Amino acid sequence: MYKSRLNIILIAMLLLACSAQSFAQTVAPAGSEPKLIAVLESKDASYKEKADACRQLAIIATKDSVGVLAGLLGDEKLSHMARYAMETIPDASVDIAFGKALGKLKGPQLVGLIGSIGVRGRSRGVFGKLIDMLDDPDPDVAQAAARALGKIPRRRSRSAIVKALTDALETAPSANKPAICEGLFRCAESIAAHGHADKSVEIYDRLLKLDAPHQVRAGALRGAILARGDDGGKLLGEYLQSDDYTMFSAAVQTAQEMTDSEVTKVLTNALDGLSADNKILIFQTLGKRGDSAACASLVRQAKSGPKPVRVAAIEALAEIGDASAVGPLTTLMTDSDGDIAKAAQEA
Repeated sequence: MYKSRLNIILIAMLLLACSAQSFAQTVAPAGSEPKLIAVLESKDASYKEKADACRQLAIIATKDSVGVLAGLLGDEKLSHMARYAMETIPDASVDIAFGKALGKLKGPQLVGLIGSIGVRGRSRGVFGKLIDMLDDPDPDVAQAAARALGKIPRRRSRSAIVKALTDALETAPSANKPAICEGLFRCAESIAAHGHADKSVEIYDRLLKLDAPHQVRAGALRGAILARGDDGGKLLGEYLQSDDYTMFSAAVQTAQEMTDSEVTKVLTNALDGLSADNKILIFQTLGKRGDSAACASLVRQAKSGPKPVRVAAIEALAEIGDASAVGPLTTLMTDSDGDIAKAAQEA
């Protein structure tokens, strides 16, 4: 047995050593950048050799590689590999090269380039061009531009980006609107992260009022509640009474992210008059929040009502684990309904 275990350990160590050696051989040393550039410039190098060179440059490239990589941005086969390598280079020359190529490329190469600009998140030489592209007849281009604009974090650009995206929403084809909304979501998140929650609230409220797909409105509701901070409870309470289950559910899920103790009161106050399914969803959230202030309401719900509601209330009490629930749960262990008794016993 001992020898068997020793053999297994030795084999594992050998495999690990081989893997490490293989990785070391795969990653080119920093000094090999000139050779990789030469491969890309060579007319005799194969597609695979050039693709491999781009892959290596994505790890070690400096600004010295920008020129040759930029020359491949319009290449149908290698453009994506060239962009992949350029995205990682920490030099402004990449952004300048992207800006110059933006006015020359078309089709998939242009869409890919716009995506890379979004990954970089810098607006040097591209800000105005991206805004103009919101009206591009190619929907892929327009949608890529909207998403990329949402990733540009420059403080001085934000208001102009928000205005451009908001204006575009009014006239854009339906197919483009989700991407524009995505751009606005990213703007709102960036604005809130930089301490301007009031400005982000304006964006979320605008999105919330749109005749948009449920996922857009649900995301807008979450943002609108959270961006309001301690004042978000009022909006939360409004949507806990919504007849639209998707929006109701979005409100309840958002409550899980809120730490304010008043949120528990908002949730429990909303219980009266709700359907069984809606009550159960709130119980699950109360359980996850773990606030003992919810126990009194949960105990009342556990004592009477539809069986699924009572069981869910008991399960939430168990998840909270507060001592105040021990007495009521003990009483429920002898309930005439076997399922209720079992739920209390398992709690």
